[in-house]
Amino acid sequence: DYALWSNGGVVLSSLTSPHGYNSWVNRLMGKIGSVQAILEDDLWEGACWRLPNRLGQIAIAFQDVVRVTHVMVDHIPAELTNAIEIAPHKLLLWGMVDGEDNLAKYHSLQSGATGPLRDLLTARMAPALSRGMPFVPLVSFDYNIHAANHTQLFPILDSMVAAGMDFGVVVLEILDNWDGELTCLYRVGIYGE
Repeated sequence: DYALWSNGGVVLSSLTSPHGYNSWVNRLMGKIGSVQAILEDDLWEGACWRLPNRLGQIAIAFQDVVRVTHVMVDHIPAELTNAIEIAPHKLLLWGMVDGEDNLAKYHSLQSGATGPLRDLLTARMAPALSRGMPFVPLVSFDYNIHAANHTQLFPILDSMVAAGMDFGVVVLEILDNWDGELTCLYRVGIYGE
């Protein structure tokens, strides 16, 4: 898991939504605002990154560049919380395009995209906070609070894996939750080679 703090993953605040939420649990545990919580392997109620509304984004930088193959989202199990509606629902993972080789692949993808990649590129070119950097969508997915497993793994689009692009930064954009007033993201994992 390249996003784990213990493996060198860090949050880039310049590409991360302001959160403005500070629970007593986070203060007690020294996780003010708790954006760091999503990069740790702890999973207990309250140890999450809390957004004051239904959407937002978080940017994660890796220690090394990664050819991303999967993204994992984890939420506290439904039977252990009375607020499952604050779990993220609709998400989109972006890769920040950097380097001449990746930029050439990016331009080729833009002109020749088909299927789900074309649909994503047609809808949007970058996450809400992009700071003018080029981004490419890696996968759009739904986290399912009704699934048997609260840890859910999602494969990157086949066309993105085939493109062979590597990334030093990804942005996970939360587009909606399960009808809660705020959103709580517990854990994100990024896998690849």
